[in-house]
Amino acid sequence: MPRLTLRRKFLAAFLGLSLVPLGLLAFYAATTLTSLADYLRINATVALDRQAAAALETRAEQVARQVADFLCQVEGDLRDFSMLSRDYKSYHTFSNNHQREIWYRTGSNQHPLERRELFPLYLELTFIGADGRERLRLVDGVKAAPLRDVGRPEETTYLREDYFSKARALPPGGIHVTHVTGWHVDRHQQLQGAESPESAIEGGTYIGVVRFAMPVYETPSRLLGIAVLSLDHRHLMEFTQHILTTEERWTVFPSYASGNYAFMFDDQGWMIAHPKYWDIRGLDRNGVLVAPYRADSSPADIERGRIPFNLDAAGFIHPNYPVVAAAVRAGRSGVVDVTNVGGSDKIMAYAPILYRNGDYAESGIFGGVTIGAQVAQFHKPAQQAAEVIRQDLRRFAVQALLMILATGLLVMAGAWALARSMSKPLLSLIEGTKAMARGSLSDEVPIHSHDEVGELAGSFNRMVRELNDRSDRLMRTLDDLQRSRQEILRERNFKETVFEHIETGILTFDAAEHITSINGPAVRLLGTLFPDEGSDLTGYLGLWPELLEAVHEGRADRGKSAWSRYVPVHRDSRVTTYRLALLPLTTGGEEGWILTIEDLTERVNMRERMARMERMVSLGRLSAGIAHEVRNPLTGISLLLDELHDRLLSQPGDQELIRRALKEIERLEALVNELLHFASIPQEPLVPGHLAEVVEETLFLFRKQCQLAGVELVAAVAALSSPVAMNAGKLKQALLNLLTNALDAMPQGGTLTVTVAATEGGIVMTV
Repeated sequence: MPRLTLRRKFLAAFLGLSLVPLGLLAFYAATTLTSLADYLRINATVALDRQAAAALETRAEQVARQVADFLCQVEGDLRDFSMLSRDYKSYHTFSNNHQREIWYRTGSNQHPLERRELFPLYLELTFIGADGRERLRLVDGVKAAPLRDVGRPEETTYLREDYFSKARALPPGGIHVTHVTGWHVDRHQQLQGAESPESAIEGGTYIGVVRFAMPVYETPSRLLGIAVLSLDHRHLMEFTQHILTTEERWTVFPSYASGNYAFMFDDQGWMIAHPKYWDIRGLDRNGVLVAPYRADSSPADIERGRIPFNLDAAGFIHPNYPVVAAAVRAGRSGVVDVTNVGGSDKIMAYAPILYRNGDYAESGIFGGVTIGAQVAQFHKPAQQAAEVIRQDLRRFAVQALLMILATGLLVMAGAWALARSMSKPLLSLIEGTKAMARGSLSDEVPIHSHDEVGELAGSFNRMVRELNDRSDRLMRTLDDLQRSRQEILRERNFKETVFEHIETGILTFDAAEHITSINGPAVRLLGTLFPDEGSDLTGYLGLWPELLEAVHEGRADRGKSAWSRYVPVHRDSRVTTYRLALLPLTTGGEEGWILTIEDLTERVNMRERMARMERMVSLGRLSAGIAHEVRNPLTGISLLLDELHDRLLSQPGDQELIRRALKEIERLEALVNELLHFASIPQEPLVPGHLAEVVEETLFLFRKQCQLAGVELVAAVAALSSPVAMNAGKLKQALLNLLTNALDAMPQGGTLTVTVAATEGGIVMTV
């Protein structure tokens, strides 16, 4: 029988202890991966469906809040409108100032286009007298005629409207709001031969209004009239018309057949915004509401599309429609499963639109917003997640099996190498101990491994070396401790120096508002002494109530986050501005605060001075611009009036008027000169022009002054073929200044010569 050496024992033990657990692990992994995949898939599907439903409900609630805010905005517009001057100009300006974007389709059925355009919010702006007769009426921005007696419902737009009588009965400040009112659009009118609503670009559209009416009182007991704003129903539809529940999120017009669309209904269950216009509540040509779609609706009405949708009457399509209408009237939101008229199964989230004026005062609900998603589309994220889990687990199973096989091979190789590596060091250790037994203490045992056996031999060798090295290590440790102490002292001194010499005042206090530290700048800024140990913050800042109040507000506002504020303090007819900042401080497990105090009075004053300087610079620029624009025409007018004065020698009366005009022009020129002294001349752009024309025009204006001064004006202006980039007004002003200076230099008369000639480098003008 072969002898079991140490190597063979290690090899057998490692193989048995490693391969048996690996085999059991492989079996367990194979049997549990399938059940784990099913468990994860089911739970992920449920979680993702719940998350999608919550997201759909949240979006419906957001849209409902937007509609409610929009209705309140319209109320505000009505109150502004009621205070306008009652004239068409004011009404037209109001209409133009209240517009909102509409995203709609245009073009043809074969070539549809999308357009975003601003449209007035209100189709009609009307003021009705107390007797019921319209005083002013603006329809689509145009003055409407003839004016009607809307106190009689049969003379209203939709033949049976009673908004005047209801608004007239309201107290001052009351507002009456109607339901959506408009002529019903049937299926044929919308489609006009198209296959579906989304392809009916050229079809008819629904036109309706929601009227907001408010009584206007001259005195609390005397009614002046009724102000009426008729909200364009299209702006109401914009809130739901473009919503998608797919990845695109928005569309110009949703697909009804897909089930992925949103709609809006009122507090009576009537549809008021929907891709199918024939589902929206509407009136027949006699002003009577068209009956809702019911189980007993006639085939003719169904085929024609005279079947507006009312959720309370739609239980035969799906029992959850009346449930949604009732829940919304109760002010609740949620998610239900429904089937639309087209037969699409869908998930529908709903939310109430809270509103309490006019016809909605009793229910307190304007209506509801619903957002639908097709069931397959709704479950798509969960299905995708389940497929990902399936693929990941399948990949994990394969990788786990490969890992187990690779681990088995590595264990076999490692066990053999380990058994071999342990026997050789043991033999070396035995030889070393025999040498020690013979008295050789200087020989070290050779080390060929780093396992426990190698460690055993290494421990023997380290004992000798450790004694020699211990003293050196101790000295180096003492040197390191000395350097660390010096570094700690330098750091402490640096922090104390910064703390005391920084310009910012720093004060720390604990959660009970006991002052724990304060630096010198803070004491100097507050004009106090260093506080005693444990001093209370309220007592220490007793002379600075403004700062103490700000600190308390900062702690209340920001909790444990950073906070800062500028605090003005009035003392002895002087305003000092401090900047306070609070920072959380945690030391030794105790909470506290760092309060920094900075005197920013000079900085605030500097900002105010800079603002005043900027305003003065702007005023200077404005003055310079006005002066330069006025000076040139004044010079020309003065010269022309002077010429006219000389020609009217036979008409003294006219000459007197011209002399007075010249005096007034001189006054204006003096004002212009003052403005020019006040501001610098701004740079203006250069425009191509003919230099010769500008020079000749200026000489023409100046010739009369030369004649009066007895100076002969000689001009030699060359004809220049190419235009020159110049500022004609500034050039004319500069030439006039040169000519005037030359004329002043010749009080006894003489010859004034002006030449303009082209050279190789440009153009030379000589005076």
